[in-house]
Amino acid sequence: MVQRASPIPLYIQIEEELRNAIRSGTLKSLDQVDSESELSERFSVSRMTARKALDRLVGDGLLFRQPGKGTFVAPPKIDHGPSQQLSFSAAMAALGLRHETRVLDSGIAVPPERIGQALGLAPDSPTVFLRRLRSVDGQPAAIHIAYLPARYAGILDGDLSGSLTDLMGSVGARVAEARDSIEAVLATGEDARLLGVHSGSPLILISGVAYSSSLAPMRYTEALYRGDRFRFTVDSTRPPDLRIELRG
Repeated sequence: MVQRASPIPLYIQIEEELRNAIRSGTLKSLDQVDSESELSERFSVSRMTARKALDRLVGDGLLFRQPGKGTFVAPPKIDHGPSQQLSFSAAMAALGLRHETRVLDSGIAVPPERIGQALGLAPDSPTVFLRRLRSVDGQPAAIHIAYLPARYAGILDGDLSGSLTDLMGSVGARVAEARDSIEAVLATGEDARLLGVHSGSPLILISGVAYSSSLAPMRYTEALYRGDRFRFTVDSTRPPDLRIELRG
């Protein structure tokens, strides 16, 4: 219970009690927590005080809200490498996480000019286009978009819900290296809806080009990850090829 004589504000005391319940496992991943009105009654405080405690935990990524459903304990962040050379499917399987892929769109399309240039294609050249929603443990986690030169159109006859890296290998397109950039962006429009987050929520965008052993561009990828679900780690055992770009 809260200590009204304490100099610690009531909303922080409530926040700490909920935080301790999460740490101890009393509140587990994806458990629903008490609503503002329930916390207000439980601790004999105003709804505004209860809301402030919940807001702070949501801001710290320990809780998340689902409109019309309530507030829930956020699952632990998923550790993933930032390179698009890594297979998402293989990485999730290695972590023992249940993962699913829904194909949102696929086919032959002329890419935006900047993507065609990144792939070294002539203007208006067709490409293989693939857009997929990746889910982890039943929750939407990432949107992956890929463009490949049209010579790899054979992948469209394969299982597009599996590993794209493996599928490319089956048509002789073996990725040797990838050069990627990572930046923070905000969720908007359909991306926010598909990922189950509010517009303006933080996302992590990783984009880049995968190359063959002869450094021929083979795939352009853009991947949007939920900022509350992923933590990206970098192996520092080798000096990274780090470039910093300031955007004004």
